Amino acid sequence: MKRRLTIGLVVSIAAILGLAAWGEEVVRVVDSTGASVCVPQPVERLICAYGSGTYLVYALGAGDLLVEAWYVGVKGISQAWESMFRLEPRLADILAFGDPNIEDIVVRGAQLVMADASRHGALAKQLGDLGIPVIQYLIETPSQLKEAMVLTAEVLGPEAQQRAARFLYDFLRITGTVEHDLRETVAAARPRVLFVGTDPFRIASGDMYQTWLIEAAGGVSVSAELRGAWNTVNLEQILVWNPDVIVIPAYSPVKPTDLTTSPDWQAVAAVREGRVYRMPRVFGPMDTPVPESLLGVLWLATVLYPGAISLDLAGEMIVFYATYYDYALSDDEMETLTQP
Repeated sequence: MKRRLTIGLVVSIAAILGLAAWGEEVVRVVDSTGASVCVPQPVERLICAYGSGTYLVYALGAGDLLVEAWYVGVKGISQAWESMFRLEPRLADILAFGDPNIEDIVVRGAQLVMADASRHGALAKQLGDLGIPVIQYLIETPSQLKEAMVLTAEVLGPEAQQRAARFLYDFLRITGTVEHDLRETVAAARPRVLFVGTDPFRIASGDMYQTWLIEAAGGVSVSAELRGAWNTVNLEQILVWNPDVIVIPAYSPVKPTDLTTSPDWQAVAAVREGRVYRMPRVFGPMDTPVPESLLGVLWLATVLYPGAISLDLAGEMIVFYATYYDYALSDDEMETLTQP
């Protein structure tokens, strides 16, 4: 029987998050480095120097607290796309890129800084010495994404905690439904997927979030045995893999036609069958550990298995952006999101 989740799960998750306990003058949390961080309440001025973390803040309904923010893939206002200005009218004033500047953080009156655990250890110590709490994040897996959502909600208050509970529910509901719908699909019949990056020969490894995305959508990553981050391979290797499907992220300059019109790629099954797809984007890239990656699973599952997924992609997109970003998708955005 198909697994169904109820609103009771949301209530249970909310209890785990400790909604009733919130309201203390200081909230103590443990970040990704294991450091215990005390955050005075309420937080009213927030800086997020961790590009993935910025999208968590918006999804938790706290975007108005941001006084400075880094965004994945945006290194200047000219690189921002139209939907970002609709989400954040203050973008030109709060957008930052490059290395965080301590003086700027102090001048902006930050009460809390969200930072990258792999890059900002020294920054965290310096700010801590100045009395500014820093939560360091490392979000590289689905579990870490969910943990980061809960962690951030703990310091942002009851509304954020309710949204985090809803996200955990939606995560289980969507990934669980996709898994259920494909339960009778034997492993040998699952599409073999190649995920390329900013170059058609720059390939996602088995250690990367993109591999989880492929597997959660019912595919098999042809490059799962690669290690580390992006790997550079040659066409001969791709011909050996001979993927059934090729996926290109939204931030890549590579277009599907670059491959489908290239004589060199015609021997690849995905190219011959016209199964080269570019992932859509509204805010954060769906192949990265941001809340929208949950939609990335659903989008890719519908691409890999047309007609087999019981969830309505368009409906889920509309509800997701309305729920987590208070954002109404335009007709153009809907067409982009629902057409492979």
